[in-house]
Amino acid sequence: MAAGSMAEAWVRRFGQVRMAGLFIAVAALPWNNVLLSNAQILMVLGWLGEGLAARSLGRRFRQAFTGPWSLAFIATFLLHAAGIIWSEDRAWAFDLTRILLPVLVFGVVLSTSPPMGERAIRDVLRTGAWSVVASTAVCLVMAGGHLQSGDHRAVSIFISHVRQGLLLALATCVFILDRPAPGWLRAMHALGAVWAVGFLVGMGSLSGLGALAAALLMLAWRGVGGARPLVRWSVRGFLVLAPVAAPLILSGMLWPRPYTPLRVEDLRERSAGGEPYYHDVSDPQWENGHPVWVHVARGELERGWARRSRIGLYDKDERGQLLRGTVVRYLASRGLDKDSVGLLALTDEDVRRIEQGMPSVRTGRQPLLMARVDQLRMELDRYRAIGDPNGHSLTMRLAYWRTGWWIANRHLWTGVGTGDTRPAFAQAYEELHSPLDPAWRNRAHNEFLTLLITFGLPGLLFLLACWVAPVVVYRAWRHPVFPAWAAIFLVSCLTEDTLETQTGATFYALYAALFVFGGRWLNAQAGLQAAPPRAPERSA
Repeated sequence: MAAGSMAEAWVRRFGQVRMAGLFIAVAALPWNNVLLSNAQILMVLGWLGEGLAARSLGRRFRQAFTGPWSLAFIATFLLHAAGIIWSEDRAWAFDLTRILLPVLVFGVVLSTSPPMGERAIRDVLRTGAWSVVASTAVCLVMAGGHLQSGDHRAVSIFISHVRQGLLLALATCVFILDRPAPGWLRAMHALGAVWAVGFLVGMGSLSGLGALAAALLMLAWRGVGGARPLVRWSVRGFLVLAPVAAPLILSGMLWPRPYTPLRVEDLRERSAGGEPYYHDVSDPQWENGHPVWVHVARGELERGWARRSRIGLYDKDERGQLLRGTVVRYLASRGLDKDSVGLLALTDEDVRRIEQGMPSVRTGRQPLLMARVDQLRMELDRYRAIGDPNGHSLTMRLAYWRTGWWIANRHLWTGVGTGDTRPAFAQAYEELHSPLDPAWRNRAHNEFLTLLITFGLPGLLFLLACWVAPVVVYRAWRHPVFPAWAAIFLVSCLTEDTLETQTGATFYALYAALFVFGGRWLNAQAGLQAAPPRAPERSA
């Protein structure tokens, strides 16, 4: 009996280590990749010790690698590992497979561990939500000054601003759905939701707000499930139309602004100092309602700027942009000519803002969300006029997707292999004579398209089935937060290669495994025999 009690004690202790690793991982997700990796190592060590103490390690390995649903879950990692075989760029293939290790870790550990109780899952979700709120508060303290310069990317100092937006969208949904009994805690959750949404709006995170909107639509669809049929189907009909209406509204906001084409004969030929003006009437770039590349006196700009600033006109501003472009855009935003007279009209504050890389008098003085919309409209205007997508996130994505579809059509049934997406894109850009400069020639920025290019149509369909099958079998969709998380993840896959970054891969693997395998208690409620009958664990 004593030996049996000792073994049970060790099983509990190692189980607590495994759970501690899980909690540290979800807390570290918005902070630090090194801590995130170490948390997964801790979780694996606890899992191994738990299996050894319970003398069930062999059974756990067999369950993970022979059970159909655990095997389906880790198939994303296994297929990428197998794709190394027909890859020429083995180094890149191994690197991509290494990034997907969280899928293997969370899939194996959670699918072969005792199912978690409702309280434990709730605590994991709360930990992740409050952790990302805390990280954004630190970002605001340490890098909030970048908001004044309109550099929303620089505010996210720990992880990519895109992944930070996804975590904030999920945190908002957790706070909305989690209604704790104590009134003070419920008030804290309301404040957390307001903070998360406010940060997304303040950052101008269109991707994060788009993911949040998709998640809220899913929650609304589910929320009216118990309503009367007329109410239920009326609301759901509206929710079906909303995703169609949103792109139309956005397209209206980004539609080319009507303006009369400029004619050189209508413009002045010389500056007040007698220098001939340079005019480029084919460039559609406007700032604050004024054309940028007209009435430009190059010599006067160079001499006049040298008297106003210690940074040379052809050097870089503090955001790494060519200063000449920043100067010209800023002068245009104030309705000034780009000559000595225009430079004299600038205040010392204007000069300092230009040196900091602010391209407009409105930069930092208007909501970043509206600034982002204006930026996207400018990108599309420029792309439609002269076909130049370089340096602009939206128009470069259009080039990435067009090139990706071209590659996918050429390798529709077999794909190019795990490591050959990079050389395939490099070759395609050359063959298609892409307008993208070499520095901007990246990959698909669409996870579904990337999987299609990598494994072909059969591989893509196989992986999508592997994503869906465990969710259906274990009824993960019964958890109220799951539809929101699934919407956020799937929307992120439309504009990013989510699984090609450690944070993105962990965002998928941790939460998917949590809902699918950690939430097997839901299956017991539904009368399913989803796992061996073992008592749910308490929160560590």
